[in-house]
Amino acid sequence: MTEFLYSKVNLTLNDGSSSVGVITFVDSIQITLRDAVNTKDPLLSLPSITIPNSSVADIKMIQLPPSLKKKQKPKNFSDFVVDDAILFASKPSRSSTPKPKSSGSSKSTGRSDIEPNSDLDVVGDIKNEEEFDFQANLAMFDKKSIFDNFRKNDHTQLNDTLVGQNKIENISKFKEKEKEKEKVKMKYNNNEMVLDSMPKDKWDSIGTSLGKQRTDTPNSDSARVGGVGGGGPGNNAIRQLSQEKIKIRNYGLVNSIDLKPVQTASPVQLLEIEKLAEDVFGVSSTMMTETCAANLSKLILDSCLGGSVRLSNKSNHNLPPLVLLLIGSGRCGSRAFAIGRYLSNHGVRVLAFVTSFDESDFQLNQQWRSFESIGGKVITSDFEELVDIVENQLSTPLELIIDALQGYDDHLEDIFYKPEDQRVLKRLISWCNAPANSRKVMSLDIPSGIDGGSGILPDGNTKVDCRWCISMGLPLTGILLAYKNDVLTYDKDDQEITHYLIDVGIPNKVYQMKPNLRKFDRFWFSAESCIKLNVAV
Repeated sequence: MTEFLYSKVNLTLNDGSSSVGVITFVDSIQITLRDAVNTKDPLLSLPSITIPNSSVADIKMIQLPPSLKKKQKPKNFSDFVVDDAILFASKPSRSSTPKPKSSGSSKSTGRSDIEPNSDLDVVGDIKNEEEFDFQANLAMFDKKSIFDNFRKNDHTQLNDTLVGQNKIENISKFKEKEKEKEKVKMKYNNNEMVLDSMPKDKWDSIGTSLGKQRTDTPNSDSARVGGVGGGGPGNNAIRQLSQEKIKIRNYGLVNSIDLKPVQTASPVQLLEIEKLAEDVFGVSSTMMTETCAANLSKLILDSCLGGSVRLSNKSNHNLPPLVLLLIGSGRCGSRAFAIGRYLSNHGVRVLAFVTSFDESDFQLNQQWRSFESIGGKVITSDFEELVDIVENQLSTPLELIIDALQGYDDHLEDIFYKPEDQRVLKRLISWCNAPANSRKVMSLDIPSGIDGGSGILPDGNTKVDCRWCISMGLPLTGILLAYKNDVLTYDKDDQEITHYLIDVGIPNKVYQMKPNLRKFDRFWFSAESCIKLNVAV
């Protein structure tokens, strides 16, 4: 604390009081103040007071010693002003070491063995220095000779420099062509080494019109055997199902928000509900298709494709996401085309793959034409072309596959009845179930290959492994039976399939028309257009 010697200070003591005076003596044990005044009795001034160091809580300088006050304002101080706070914050360098003080300055303090504050000396020395002459020092710098010296000592080859890397061809080849006076491009232009604002691929050249491929596509009605919930080998597989494989565990679907059970409907009941909605209440299948497409496309945009954070960002230089539609069933195919139309209208690239369709299905054909007119692309050729387009011709990675091959009212063996169609179907399903695509599949009604009424799997090679299963209107009983038959895997901690129930616009009064439909008489949707379902045991 010797730097406070002969300074007027304010000592804050441990008892809360403070003493003001000039320090005349200080050591490691005590402090002596001259002309001291204590806050307990401010009218009493003591000529001298000694305070132990252990009683001092804080010290604050009020006035510098007389010897340092004279050095605060030298004669040339008016030439420039330097902030003392900046100088105190920086450590003095060797060049700014203060000069030793004369004997006269030490005598003025009355004690030759006490040194003044070194930081204050640095401040005074810096303020007394002359202003730096930038112009004179800059004239001493010979830039030409320095750069000549750099070139002389630089032995780096031109090909190894950054400029040499930006050239299209090697220097040796350029010299040979220069002799032949051929114009060779040496450097890239300023617009050749940046990303384009919008990358381009072969998207605009993909797809065929609906009328061009109609003569070569089969009519699925000509070979369709069964009706809703039956037909073909499906019934035989049901009869052959062993009772040993039927589990005792009972599965159910519950609302993920309030955990209330959700009733399931058989394919016959769901078909009857949709027919009553159209015949009695005038809600046609086209209206239900549009309602389903609007609600499901909203779910896809928000949950699968990034929502407004990604799609509404106009400065995003990446291409739009790609969605693939697999069209097979007439009812599911119509709704898939409508969903693709909504997605395409929101800036998403939608590609549809059609291998078999019903030419007499007016609604399917109408949705197909609307889908293409709004910008969707349709592929009706072989499977190899589809894979080549998705993996090679487009710069956009595939992000979602909508499985509309079957639905609840059809069977794959009825739709793809020709041997060549069945071979394409198996290759298509195998491609969808590959690790690169299996977590991108969204099945409508029920995963294709599983019977919508019994939940069994007639052919193990024709089952689509999906990540999302979308129930349209009401969930199918076949979903629960598929879990019971181990066709679908159930894990309490990590459910493999996420189930959603989508509002398709079925009037609630439909369920009051017949006694067997009254169990569905409830308000399924309030403010929501879709409900997430959980599988419960």
